[in-house]
Amino acid sequence: MSDLMPVPFAPPADLADRLARLAAAKTPKIAVIGDFCLDKYLFLSPELNEISVETGKTAFQIRARRVFAGAGGTVANNLRALGAATSCFGIVGDDGDGFELLKALRGIGADVSGMVASSEVLTSTYVKPTSPDGDGGWVEENRYDVRNPGPFPTAAVDALKENFRKRVAEFDAVVVLEQFPPGSETTFSPDFRAFLADVARANPDVFFLCDSRFFAESYRETLVKCNANELLDVFATARGADRKRETTLTGDAESNVAALCEAGAWLAKRNGRPVLATRGALGSLLFGVAQTDQTPQTSQTAKASDVADIAPSAKNAQISVFAVPPRPVEPPFDICGAGDATNAGFVFARSLGFSLVESAFLAGVVSSITIKQLGVTGTATVEQIVAALTE
Repeated sequence: MSDLMPVPFAPPADLADRLARLAAAKTPKIAVIGDFCLDKYLFLSPELNEISVETGKTAFQIRARRVFAGAGGTVANNLRALGAATSCFGIVGDDGDGFELLKALRGIGADVSGMVASSEVLTSTYVKPTSPDGDGGWVEENRYDVRNPGPFPTAAVDALKENFRKRVAEFDAVVVLEQFPPGSETTFSPDFRAFLADVARANPDVFFLCDSRFFAESYRETLVKCNANELLDVFATARGADRKRETTLTGDAESNVAALCEAGAWLAKRNGRPVLATRGALGSLLFGVAQTDQTPQTSQTAKASDVADIAPSAKNAQISVFAVPPRPVEPPFDICGAGDATNAGFVFARSLGFSLVESAFLAGVVSSITIKQLGVTGTATVEQIVAALTE
């Protein structure tokens, strides 16, 4: 078990003023590459149900539907709300759901010229039937997931690689989003992850953040962001344990600081880049090599200190960890989309020139604003962040 102790980070008093000034002076250009899906909500009207003449079974009646761009689309939506110029790179089917997904992305103002449509692909879609809850609201029923039944065609993946490679240098930052679990047929593969590492290495001026629910240890040249459960799971998996699905992760991962420090330091050394581990209401932990001479084990409050963009993979590298405080949120709240909001907030802040630890704090503020928006996947604006910081 690691004896590494987190250094508490105190947000500087001028953070709100700097954010307002920097956001007014620059429009970050940010790319989102990876898994995109269509969130399709179907609103059932039980009082109108009919018995099917053909089958004798109940034909559920739908009188309203709403569609949104999900997964990478949620990150893109958050980036657009913050004011970033956002470009999307992914693969969709040349089908109705693919048409709806691209339309939804265009609707938020995202550039979809980097997207690839293939007639050999089923568009990833979450079909979410919802029923009246009796109190004027709605409750989501069993979800139907549409995913491609086989590997994506090589021609589509190669086209995506080429689209991204040609444009990557124009961006301030890139979010890599790997959404789906092992066994799902998506864009991602060991080859595609290696491609992303090569592109990141060839473009050191572009900041890369990767959010992979199940393969965080497979990435190089990018800052890896994961939640506490995911971090401990990938650490255990690397030591021979069976990989767990997100819904089977249990325990007090978020408060198990010693275990998180051991796992986070290992992952930062392994991947050669900093690691951000989110802990819900407890904030986050940022791992990397300190840029100052401050001793990581000190109990002093970290103010101007930060970690470097590069964490050497040498076994004797001295890893520091900063405890990034949360912005307290009173219930009710809905944590759906909180991770995507964190991704967007982090790369947006980093693109404006904030340090890694400041960016981690601002990302938490963005997330705290979005989870208070009930019934929708929330977003945050710069004005809302500034207001939250000056409360």
